[in-house]
Amino acid sequence: GHSLSKGTMAIEEVALTIPFPKAVRTTNLTVNVGTCLYDEATKVAKWTIGKLSSKNPQLTGTMVLQGGNTDEHPPIQLHWKVPMASVSGIAISSLQLTNERYRPYKGVRTITRSGKFQVRTA
Repeated sequence: GHSLSKGTMAIEEVALTIPFPKAVRTTNLTVNVGTCLYDEATKVAKWTIGKLSSKNPQLTGTMVLQGGNTDEHPPIQLHWKVPMASVSGIAISSLQLTNERYRPYKGVRTITRSGKFQVRTA
């Protein structure tokens, strides 16, 4: 279970997909939180942060370029979820179950997911 104090939300399953331009031959990436794997074939780094804490996640590194177009700026994709939160403010006021022989537990659980979120670089 989550014990969230009023006004704070747990942000979980934070992950970034970072595509690099085709002109990048290789990278050397270091993160201070989570893990980062770079696929040399697809030129994509996947940084899995997990649950956000008080430590600010940072990714640093270098890349080696080969000939080609270095003006590409593919968008970075960001994913996260916030359990027990409804950013829309929609709430369930009542829940009725009929024709049940047993006494079911009536509970509602909310979750906020990132959907498709992109960060464009210039």
